[in-house]
Amino acid sequence: MPGKICLLVDLSLIVELAMLGLKHLSIKSKLQIMLLIVSLGSIVVVAYLSLSKAQQILTQRIFAQLTSVRTAKADQIETYFHTLRHQLETLSESRMVATAMQDFNRDYQKLNDQKIPPVWDRAIESYYNQEFLPRLSKHIDGTPIFATYRPTSPESRFLQYQYIAHNPNPVGEKDDLLQPKDGSNYSKVHALYHPFFRNLVQRLGYEDLFLIDAETGDVIYSVKKETDFASNLYTGPYRDSNLAAVVKEVRNNPDRGAIQLVDFQFYRPSYNAPAAFMAASIFDGTRRVGILVVQLSSDTINQILTGNQQWKQQGLGETGETYIVGDDFRLRSVLRLLIEQPSAYFNALRREGVSPETIQSIQRLNSSLLLQPIETVAAQAALQGKTGTQILPGYRGSLVLASYAPLNIRGVNWGIISEMALSEAFAPINALQQYLLLSAIIMILLVTLFAAIAAQRFVRPIDLMVQRYGNCGADPLPDGEDVSSLSELKFGSQDELSELAQICNGMVVQIHQKTAAIAEKEKENETLLLNILPRPVMERWRKGEKQIIDQVQQVTVIVVQIVGLERAMTQPDNQMMAEGLNELITLLDKKADKFDVERLNCFGDRYVAVCGLTKPRLDHVKRGVDFAQDGLQLIKEVNQKYSLNLNLRMGIHTGAVTAALIGQKKVCYDIWGETVSIATQLAQQAETDTLRATANICDSVPDLFPFEPDKAIVLADRRTLPTWVLRKTGIRDLISELTWGLSFDDEDSPNRPEEERL
Repeated sequence: MPGKICLLVDLSLIVELAMLGLKHLSIKSKLQIMLLIVSLGSIVVVAYLSLSKAQQILTQRIFAQLTSVRTAKADQIETYFHTLRHQLETLSESRMVATAMQDFNRDYQKLNDQKIPPVWDRAIESYYNQEFLPRLSKHIDGTPIFATYRPTSPESRFLQYQYIAHNPNPVGEKDDLLQPKDGSNYSKVHALYHPFFRNLVQRLGYEDLFLIDAETGDVIYSVKKETDFASNLYTGPYRDSNLAAVVKEVRNNPDRGAIQLVDFQFYRPSYNAPAAFMAASIFDGTRRVGILVVQLSSDTINQILTGNQQWKQQGLGETGETYIVGDDFRLRSVLRLLIEQPSAYFNALRREGVSPETIQSIQRLNSSLLLQPIETVAAQAALQGKTGTQILPGYRGSLVLASYAPLNIRGVNWGIISEMALSEAFAPINALQQYLLLSAIIMILLVTLFAAIAAQRFVRPIDLMVQRYGNCGADPLPDGEDVSSLSELKFGSQDELSELAQICNGMVVQIHQKTAAIAEKEKENETLLLNILPRPVMERWRKGEKQIIDQVQQVTVIVVQIVGLERAMTQPDNQMMAEGLNELITLLDKKADKFDVERLNCFGDRYVAVCGLTKPRLDHVKRGVDFAQDGLQLIKEVNQKYSLNLNLRMGIHTGAVTAALIGQKKVCYDIWGETVSIATQLAQQAETDTLRATANICDSVPDLFPFEPDKAIVLADRRTLPTWVLRKTGIRDLISELTWGLSFDDEDSPNRPEEERL
């Protein structure tokens, strides 16, 4: 503390001495010296504070961005596995799945008595040697041999011959075979249930689906028909796989609703691709009849974590990414660098000392999943259940900003990490340093030049300008003089620059502020009025006309009823509905502007527009029908974009209306009359996606639009009114109607057997 006091005293003495020295200098010299000192000091202080604050803010912002991305990705991954558990729990308790399990198991056991011709065994061996093993050898070390994978039991040889070796479909499409011509009961059961399970796998995004006998370990059914089909998971070639592991876990924990998940491992039936498995017991009532297993690939996880490779769009820049690490400190997802810059990725692995064998495996599989070790501080913390953000070395050895947390997924211990290279994160700081340095040099030169010029040109007029214009608001300038002429005056006094700048700048700022505020207020008022009043009505009202009531004889009124809005409002997530409704109204407004139709009001599920009200038009009926016809085409686009199920009903009528401005403080402009009432009732009673019109409309535009006679409606006053209807006639709708029924999805095809569609 005494040291600080002494330092302050010394500084104060220096300042006093400096001020004493300045007293003997001319004001020109004072101005130059003071400007240089203040400018240089300000530049140094501002640069230091700016850099420090910018680095702090930038670090916080990037950490917040990384944490936001990490949290969003973690929620998506956890939701994905949570959804899988619910799906599996539902399927395992399905009556159809239980029946299929029992039917497959019964007929599978009957195949044990089948005599397998030697030609079948040769065909199986040929398939393995020519198709399976060559593909597998590309993704593993060493050379696999047929003896290791040979099916031995009669049922496995029978089924692998019929559904794999003798299957005419190429590898990867073996599941296209519905029923081989072997006459077995198993194939009949397969033809009955296979379409259901295959459709299930395709729709839910599974890699494969298995039905397994819990007692024997036999894979009695699989969708994809890989070499694990008809194998035995207790004694067969895949007894050490993670598929066998998940089956054993379910067998040892047969409780209803117990879902087991095993982590990713290399799975040889899928040509050594990484695969995880989730399984549950299948129950028929209270009796367990088998085990249901689904195979999971890493594709969905990679799509979530990479955002379909849109890192920049997610705010991760050039180096940011999110990945998952397992409890073995190996990756469970793909890395960005491997996708975008493979050569740079492998060079980074070599620099980090990753073994050549691991690098070769990654190159062979084109995937770092289960291969690359990630033993960073962030990975260790996440796997220990910790959540946080740090600047630390990344998996490439360079410093990164990392946000990490554990994943809450039952059955696995995973950590999720979002990170960005420190060099990229702090690139703006480095650029700011260079910019500030260059700016400081330029500013010093400019200030020096400016101080010399300013001292020469502006010192003399200061005193007189203050005396003469200090009260410029009360005393106007003499005739023939303006502010620009003051710099030409010569003055004898000096050293009043500060007061002059304060007065002049204050006046200029106030004048500009008040002028801008008045203009902005006028613009806002006009914009607000145009939102609720047509321009002609607004201009009349602003001129002072308060009682605005008009009788207009020829007006076309279009009423649009939005159908399905109340039902959509009751959905849990109505965000998409609100966005879709907003876009629909915006598109209708654009169509209205296109045909010079005015939107009168929009409330709830009703949209009212008029033509010919404030701007008389001879073709107001045609414009109204054109607007309605184009408006009918909009709903399909909005429904598809926002996954909605809305429809439009439209009514149009022409005739006389009464228009008036209502209210004093809060005004609105509306119309009344029989024309409005009829148009409203036409819309209420119209069919969805049609325009219902009256004879007045059709007679006004004969032969211009394909109106069709429709049933008469009963008005509120019990009168009967004949109507005509105009339906959507867009070319896309016409094509859709003409081609309806010419193609079917697999599950809706009329040529499929009845039991398949069930």
